[in-house]
Amino acid sequence: MTGKPKPAFWLTLFLTVIGLVTFSLYRAEMLPIGKKNQPTGPKSSESIPNKEALTITCYSSSAKKNWIDEMIKDFHAANYSVGDKRIRVKVFHVNSGDSLDDLKAAKIQPDMWSPGDESWLQLGLAYFRDVKQHTLFQEFKPLLNIPLVIAMWEPMAKALGYPKPIGWKDIAKLATQKGGWAALGHPEWNEFRWGHAHPDANSGFLTIVSEVYAILGKTQGITTDDLKLPEVVSFLKEFEESVEHYGLSNTWLDDLMRFKGPAYLSCAVQYENTIIESNQKYKNKPFQMVAIYPTEGNFWTRHPIAILDGDWMTPEKKEASQQFISFLLNKESQSRAMKMGLRPISSDIPLESPFDIIHGVQLDVSSDKAFQVPDEAVLKRIRDLWEEVKIPATLMMVIDRSGSMAGEPIDSAKIGAIQFIHAMKPRDELKVVVFNNQVTALSPRCLIQQCGESVIGLLQGVFADAGTALYDSIAQNYQELVDLQKQNPKRRYSMLVLSDGKDTASQLSRNDFLDTLPKSENYNVPKIYTIAYGSEADKDLLAEVANRTNARLFQSSPEAISKTYKELSANF
Repeated sequence: MTGKPKPAFWLTLFLTVIGLVTFSLYRAEMLPIGKKNQPTGPKSSESIPNKEALTITCYSSSAKKNWIDEMIKDFHAANYSVGDKRIRVKVFHVNSGDSLDDLKAAKIQPDMWSPGDESWLQLGLAYFRDVKQHTLFQEFKPLLNIPLVIAMWEPMAKALGYPKPIGWKDIAKLATQKGGWAALGHPEWNEFRWGHAHPDANSGFLTIVSEVYAILGKTQGITTDDLKLPEVVSFLKEFEESVEHYGLSNTWLDDLMRFKGPAYLSCAVQYENTIIESNQKYKNKPFQMVAIYPTEGNFWTRHPIAILDGDWMTPEKKEASQQFISFLLNKESQSRAMKMGLRPISSDIPLESPFDIIHGVQLDVSSDKAFQVPDEAVLKRIRDLWEEVKIPATLMMVIDRSGSMAGEPIDSAKIGAIQFIHAMKPRDELKVVVFNNQVTALSPRCLIQQCGESVIGLLQGVFADAGTALYDSIAQNYQELVDLQKQNPKRRYSMLVLSDGKDTASQLSRNDFLDTLPKSENYNVPKIYTIAYGSEADKDLLAEVANRTNARLFQSSPEAISKTYKELSANF
């Protein structure tokens, strides 16, 4: 028979329980033991259990996407906080022009805005000052220092004299002369073709400004009178007429160059880091891409970030935003940027690989001829000038109205198409075709300034029924574009095709239809941009149609179609 526990047992048990409770309270930071000399900076996630989150938003240009995403992960891991709330950053990677438009339309209310360069901040500041009578932000801080350069295949760059200096004017001369590369002893390379992003994107806008600076021989001080000079207008017109491709994404342009090869695009305007990333991604295939730093000068995009003064801003959000910006500017974050191919804004970070010839770029690049961002009045007029001198478009819009499009699909498709037409310019031409089991020209080809509104009225009356004659609708109208291009090559000819299903009613078979299209190596043909609308669309066919004409397939839905049409508009 066991006796009662002795007093020593109870004492031991009591001390054990007290020790466990004390240890638990200590781990939960409810006891101050040993805490006096701890740092006051960000605490680890273990030390802030169940803290409420304070979310701040940032709209950031996509050129620095990889770095920003990595920095946000590190920032969250460090658990910065304001009072009792952990700071969490939600980022939206956008092109600079779109983010400005959305700010002006009050579609977005970001706590921080970081476009590609100061020009967008100037335009935003001026708009809110003059229209809203409101100061958009008090100050901004630059985050990076990335040069805008010309990316060219190395063999072609060498034909131009690389690694000797090459300028914007050298590129323009080659782009506008007859015979293209034959003038430099390379007839096998055919025509010189180049591209840049649409001016709604940061790199595209700065490309246009760079062309103006180059012909003026300036690096700063463009005036509105400069933009009226015949030599400026003529240079910009001829240079832009030789552009093969626009687009909202310079990374998409890089992917297109790699896929199509040197015969399709000789060069494109890119950020320096895009060249580094591209050479690594594609392992210098089919050739290495090299960076040309133009002799006349170039922009160094500093990717400024500003805390916005909106009605939605609170003292907590402002403090949180300031902490995040300070984090992006600390030495470790700036060093990470350098390792990812982004030149840091901090001058005390020594540059090393990947800033070398192996990656297609130069380590020591002078910024003595850095182009300065003009004032907002000049920026607006440069954009207007580009609209005046760029090649006008002749577009054929082909829209599926088969029975499967009934309801929201056809309603949303019409809204997106109408928004696209509103974005077209007076000199542009348009023809609208709708199809079900029959193909119908809803309107004849006409100038937007003459019939844009009447076409919109006709579109509003379209409804969905019957089958899908997809093959016939494209084949019957594409030849018209081919013939028009032969008659007048000084326009940009394209077809936009939207369809939500497979062909069910064409007289042409699939293979006979494909035989009517050009081969993908034939570059001087009208492009067919296709929209696979919903999950049942014939994506393989629409992809082949787009690829055969060196265009692009877009995948969309009723919810996203307006955005898709907007992205499409950036190709013209």
